[in-house]
Amino acid sequence: MKKLIYAVAFTLVIASSVPVALAKNPNDAKVTHLGNSAAFPNDSAVSDATHKFEVHVQGKAVSELAINLPEGVKVNRGIEVKNKSGQKIPATVSIDGKIATVAFAEPVAPGNSLSVSMKGVNASSYDSNQFLHYQVSAKNEGMKEAISLGLVQITTYLS
Repeated sequence: MKKLIYAVAFTLVIASSVPVALAKNPNDAKVTHLGNSAAFPNDSAVSDATHKFEVHVQGKAVSELAINLPEGVKVNRGIEVKNKSGQKIPATVSIDGKIATVAFAEPVAPGNSLSVSMKGVNASSYDSNQFLHYQVSAKNEGMKEAISLGLVQITTYLS
């Protein structure tokens, strides 16, 4: 829990120093950032949902994404990434414990918007209205260390 608090605080400090919030268009920002997120269906009792979020690539090409899965959440049918035209982006996906890694076959160039779909999500340990948080990081082309993009919030409801 302490790590989560530090991660959230760090993310908020970084987010407040980046002019993304001031950009009228996601492509006006100068750094890669997160966009919209959703669950389909958004019923927390469903054990085979799809959780989606957007990544707007800006500044430098992105070669890899890392997604920290919340405690008790499993992705059973993989992760798929598509561009804004709906075309699948070739990538190698691996899930090691609580970290899902998406390594792109070719770095994704700035100006692209990605739709990341985590399929077959089982969050059955969450039994009512929930906010699931996925910490997302990106590795820019030529870099060894990933840069935190922030938290993706997925809201689910008990129907």
